[in-house]
Amino acid sequence: MTSRPGPRQIVRASLAFHGAMGILAWIGIQLSDQPHPFQQSPEQLLGGLATGIGIGCCAAAISLLLGKVWSQAKEFEDRLSQIFEGCTAMEVLLLALLSSVAEELLFRALLQPLLGLLLTSALFGLAHWTGDRRLSAWPLFAMLAGLALGLVANWQPAGLAGAIGAHFALNWVGLTRLSRPSSAPHVDPAG
Repeated sequence: MTSRPGPRQIVRASLAFHGAMGILAWIGIQLSDQPHPFQQSPEQLLGGLATGIGIGCCAAAISLLLGKVWSQAKEFEDRLSQIFEGCTAMEVLLLALLSSVAEELLFRALLQPLLGLLLTSALFGLAHWTGDRRLSAWPLFAMLAGLALGLVANWQPAGLAGAIGAHFALNWVGLTRLSRPSSAPHVDPAG
């Protein structure tokens, strides 16, 4: 009998994976002919980050509402909460921060200028495939999120900092909700 990994193992694996992803993306950006992704002034970067955080909070609110009115979204959230329930606030913060920075460096800063918005969004969606049939909608949601994040990255007032801010806010709010103990009984995740 195999046991499913707990939140500590999931967080550690994700931090290692996203850390490596971020480093490789940064190296790829440095080796490419693309302009530096953070060439704006500090004021512009902070403004873009704040704009993105606002966009991400709006997206998180929409996600919360979907979970209230759409049964499939609720089932999706219930499955994800089984994975992340028990994560500490620091683990949630680190996971949200590192995943948003690493994924935006790879998909928006490195790949989107080379492959375009649509193909990069599709790849972003595929990167969120888990193999768990109960999470089969996740790549579609991620592709749509990738499209929105790509548009934010292309929008000059926000730029890459805005995409990172939006991604961070969405992940942080979502993971914070999913990590809280639920009152609903858990179903065997292998089932």
